[in-house]
Amino acid sequence: MESKQEVLPILRYVILGLIIWNFPAFALVYINSSISSLLSYASYGLILAYVILNKKTGNSYEMLIFGGVYFLIGILVSQEYIEGIYSFYVTVIKYFIIIWGGYEVVKNTSQKELWFFLLIGALSILGNIFLFQSPLADYGRYSGFYLDANNGGLVCLMGLALSFTTLKSLQLFGKLSFTGLGLITLSRTFMVTWILINLISIRLSLKNVKMLVIGFGVLVLLVTYNEFLPVKNPRLEQLAVLVKGGQQRSTGALNEDSRTETWARYYDAILSRPIFGNGYRSFYGNGVAATNFGVHNTYLLIWGEGGILPIFVFLAFLGKLFVRGINQFKQKPYGLMMLVALSLFLMTNHNFMTNDYSIFLLMWIAIQLKPTSTTVRENNMFSIEKR
Repeated sequence: MESKQEVLPILRYVILGLIIWNFPAFALVYINSSISSLLSYASYGLILAYVILNKKTGNSYEMLIFGGVYFLIGILVSQEYIEGIYSFYVTVIKYFIIIWGGYEVVKNTSQKELWFFLLIGALSILGNIFLFQSPLADYGRYSGFYLDANNGGLVCLMGLALSFTTLKSLQLFGKLSFTGLGLITLSRTFMVTWILINLISIRLSLKNVKMLVIGFGVLVLLVTYNEFLPVKNPRLEQLAVLVKGGQQRSTGALNEDSRTETWARYYDAILSRPIFGNGYRSFYGNGVAATNFGVHNTYLLIWGEGGILPIFVFLAFLGKLFVRGINQFKQKPYGLMMLVALSLFLMTNHNFMTNDYSIFLLMWIAIQLKPTSTTVRENNMFSIEKR
């Protein structure tokens, strides 16, 4: 019994490292496909082993139902866009292992532990600059283990949200680190969400307004640094024009190849089959739209591929979490902040169903915001006081 209790935390940390640090996908790009497959299957195998040793104590029923209706409707409606039925079944199995087994992993993960893993993940962005150069053309933007600037920005936003309530000795360090590393990604989604999170944090204390000033100062430093580079970063140049006041020209440049233009290419497909959707993988590149790019929007992908039922289940789940996040804001402000970050991220990314660390983070938030008897009692007392 004692040996099992000693093994469980170590096993959980290994799983968190593989998932939160995105090692399988990272290995695919920087090492080779064999190592990537080995790490991927190892992560799912370890999750199953953890459940066997730890036993089941709960489930994310909303995510199980959502995944069931999404995959079932998606495969029944059309198999035209699926490259191989085997890959579909593998994706389905992996998803349900993450939801069913991963629930136990995230349930036993504390706020401090998650903050630490997110910090290491965010620091990999520095490694992307000095230790490993990305083979993917990303125009001077850095994303660390996450291979995409928006994904790296999401990890920084999640860590930033947790930094408002972590150990007092680490709060300022966390805020500065996640802010600086997130800005290095030059992700527009990060910048917009970062502002929203800091505005929300002012409800906790007016002192938090200083983070807005610090963030703007870091951005000015990046823009100034760009002026001395032999080959200037295009996005920093656009931001520099904004800072100097040339708003019309820079805004047009920043909006080139914008997400809204990408989404618009898929609207007709959604409107033509709004009830049952167009089938699994129809909203990826070379699907229903005349483009090589996917829809880059999780909500549109779910609706466009699976129809009205899965998107209703998913939005209802998020809506319930937002209500809980607002009600528990004073006790757990990071819950609402993390929900805002993840919800906006899903508007720019269409790989949620296969993005294990995003699913982990959503389940962790949901578990944290589960109402307890204490929360219910405090809310009832608050409503009585208002009357």
